[in-house]
Amino acid sequence: MSAGMLHLLCLRAAGRIPDDELAGLRVMVADGDLVTCAGRLLGAFPQAEEEISALAGLLPPGTPLPAPAADGDLDAPVATPFVPFPPADLPYYAVSAPTVVDETAGGVVDDLDHALLDVLDLRRTTGVWRCWRITIGPGDEASAVRVYLVETMESVEDLPAVAVRGQRALAAAGHAALVEVFQPGLPLPSYQWAARSRSALIWAPWPAGEVRLAADGPASAPVADDDVLPLVTYLRSAPAVVPGLHTDGEWVWPASVADRVLEEAALTDPDLLEHLRSRLREPHDPADAVAVHRALASLVRAGVVT
Repeated sequence: MSAGMLHLLCLRAAGRIPDDELAGLRVMVADGDLVTCAGRLLGAFPQAEEEISALAGLLPPGTPLPAPAADGDLDAPVATPFVPFPPADLPYYAVSAPTVVDETAGGVVDDLDHALLDVLDLRRTTGVWRCWRITIGPGDEASAVRVYLVETMESVEDLPAVAVRGQRALAAAGHAALVEVFQPGLPLPSYQWAARSRSALIWAPWPAGEVRLAADGPASAPVADDDVLPLVTYLRSAPAVVPGLHTDGEWVWPASVADRVLEEAALTDPDLLEHLRSRLREPHDPADAVAVHRALASLVRAGVVT
């Protein structure tokens, strides 16, 4: 098992073992102490048979092995809530608090955020998010810990070094915080997925732009027969912002739009149709995690999504 694979197992361990223990394991991986790290990870959280076998491959023969976890226990949803703003700000939200925030559009990026950003290779970074994990202790006392998420194009073998460099920079700035580091397109474990879905975007490679929501109403913008299938494919293949709403980073539309194009050869919004035609002429990459986050943040600000 390589350092990169151990790093991915450490992602799975987040939220399932104490923070300080996980921080130490990530240092071990970055420093090349793979055997000690494997011994500490073995059985520390629900693991699949192939994960146990891979860890055992780094350990002495005869090491006692735990039983594999049931499929439903491997990556169970985390119960710990996350919020995208300092918990002290909760009283300012009288009715409801935003689920996601885009701080890159003139929001708050503080000294701790900058401490992390300063040690990242931003030329290879594709997004940085920050949230607070809320933990309820004895007597219903609540505590909050910052969690950072960094998406980077660094190789999987370099991910441990990025995480540890971020941890150390934050510690030097006076705050112990874990840094979850992963590559674009990686299927995230439930912990990182939950954290990012309730987070603030604090850095991205490009500035935020307008995100438009397709108008509803009669399907009055006709679609040429030759364009029906390409448009339906484009509309259906775009990532979901929330269930039932898709985006390409510039527009958001209901999933039903594709059905109407297929059934009626028409769209409800002429401006969306013109946008889609331009995308068919000049293909773009699918919306990435930053684009989806910004689309969701735009819908939250507009009150379309709560």
